[in-house]
Amino acid sequence: MPTDASPTSAAQTPLTCVIVEDQGMFLDLLSGMIAIRGGIRIAAQARDVAAGHQACAEHRPDVLILDLALPDGDGLDVAQTFLEASPQGRVLVVTGQASEFVCPAWLNDHLQAVISKNDAFDAVRRELDELIGATDVAMLDDSAVRTLSAREAEVFGMIGDGLTTRTIAERLGLSEHTVQTHRKRIAAKLNTSGDETLRRAIAYRIKSSPGVAR
Repeated sequence: MPTDASPTSAAQTPLTCVIVEDQGMFLDLLSGMIAIRGGIRIAAQARDVAAGHQACAEHRPDVLILDLALPDGDGLDVAQTFLEASPQGRVLVVTGQASEFVCPAWLNDHLQAVISKNDAFDAVRRELDELIGATDVAMLDDSAVRTLSAREAEVFGMIGDGLTTRTIAERLGLSEHTVQTHRKRIAAKLNTSGDETLRRAIAYRIKSSPGVAR
């Protein structure tokens, strides 16, 4: 959603954000994507409304990345606390029911975008570029990726898209055990742990995506 002014227009310091998301793997995906790019840093993460209220009040972030369906209530309650603490802040709603979302009037001027979780990776990246501009990203050396076999590279790309082992297996017509074996071989070749493999896969995915500054 285009905006007339970016929160970074008057300052060169990185934006701060709070992520409120109760699904662990999706939270890791968002956090990893933000961690490897410039111009924005994560002030806090929260997995429920109560923790979201506390994080927004304490950190007064510039950006709130918000899931709506939280275990203890409606994510929009967190957005209200966020705007009280950060009156010029921007909200990115990331939800599995994007088509059903109706923006309340009080949020309309602060809503950056409503993003479906099915399209979250590319969509969140585009909205962050809208807020902070396309930026150079510290990337994994391409030579390490080139050691992967064709199938491993394919799996590596899907990991960077945030897909689970089960989803990768379904899309490639493989067993979950086979995909897990590929993941272990990828981690061994890149000399990474599970979390670091995810972060590097996200970094490589961003580098390979159109519209990212080189």
